[in-house]
Amino acid sequence: MEYQFESLGPAMRWIVLIFLLLFVVGLVAAAAGVAALPGWAARRRGHPQAAAINVCGWFGLPTGILWVVAIVWAYLKVPVGSTAELPASPSMDLGRLRAQVERLESAVSTLEESSK
Repeated sequence: MEYQFESLGPAMRWIVLIFLLLFVVGLVAAAAGVAALPGWAARRRGHPQAAAINVCGWFGLPTGILWVVAIVWAYLKVPVGSTAELPASPSMDLGRLRAQVERLESAVSTLEESSK
């Protein structure tokens, strides 16, 4: 009993194998995108615990429970003035620290001169 596409047998096996591999690669890419979603949302919203949310999203992918916690956590608003809040502008904080270091250096040099 012959079928119509019998001569395509060996080529069809390779084509099916390629499609199967592409399907598996697509599934892995989709899983990686879903796992990274909470961390991406937290970083985009400027959440102060974005790194922890990202880790929670990746570890939660196999179970699903931590992933749901991470996605909810990413969209929670952090109250203004909380201790977890980052400085508004890192450059302003850096300038303040530089000024403080300069004051400390001048105070040390004054102390060194007075001790001589």
